[in-house]
Amino acid sequence: MMKWLCGIYFFILLSQVLCNQVETDEISTYNNTIRVYNVGVELGIINTEKYTFDSFVKDEQNIFKPLYEEYNVATNNTDPINYQDWLIANNYGILSDTQESLFQKKISKRSTADNKRRFVNLVKKGDILITGRGIGGLVGHAAIMTSNYWVLEMPGGKGWDHGIKDNNRQVPKDKWFDKHASDWTTVYRNRDGTVARQAADWADRTYYNPSGGATKTKHITYKISTDIWSTNPSYCSKLVIQAYYYGTGKKKVIRDLSIAGRIIVPSTIPNYFLPPYTLVNKGKY
Repeated sequence: MMKWLCGIYFFILLSQVLCNQVETDEISTYNNTIRVYNVGVELGIINTEKYTFDSFVKDEQNIFKPLYEEYNVATNNTDPINYQDWLIANNYGILSDTQESLFQKKISKRSTADNKRRFVNLVKKGDILITGRGIGGLVGHAAIMTSNYWVLEMPGGKGWDHGIKDNNRQVPKDKWFDKHASDWTTVYRNRDGTVARQAADWADRTYYNPSGGATKTKHITYKISTDIWSTNPSYCSKLVIQAYYYGTGKKKVIRDLSIAGRIIVPSTIPNYFLPPYTLVNKGKY
């Protein structure tokens, strides 16, 4: 009987220890989440009124941590970066000009059909589109209008870490909206219409067809790397910045890319433009 009672007591004691350990781990995780959030606030990336701590907690669980783990597995830790630095490099998924999250829940008084109609009627050649979906080590996605109808993009996908061949494509603007209907797409327009058209033409010739034809003759591999100069391989936001850097002649449209950092992040695209060629935010759709 005594052995039986001792066994029960030991089981209860072990259960308490394990419960206390779980509680301690949960508290430690929560405190670390607070710390990571506050770093974003201190750096001026996060506006607490526009991106609350509760929203960050949800995004961390559903988006950031899974993407970060995917990045670590894919890179095999050959390019090690801790979680905090990775978030900073990705600007916490926050648009640099509005300080609004790319993953803000899509709530609008407008119907989806009305929202689509507004988007289709608004976008034009040279516009930059930024939305919330991301792949691998990159938070968010970017594309450029190469005409008033076509969107040029590199969507990435499975196998991004090894390179995805022939990933560049053009899709009609209505199809773009349909694909991203559950996410906000923020539309940016350059203040100089000539510059916008030049960038669009360069992107079309470099990433689709050198003669400007409707048939795709360029086949670009998708790969995220620190090489910001080459056009093959490439990735979504790199394509966009290159278009305005290489395609606009001697105009000083984009700041010196040699100090751009390791990866061009979609949410920070507005930061690369210099006056008088800065971008105008035309709204979310």
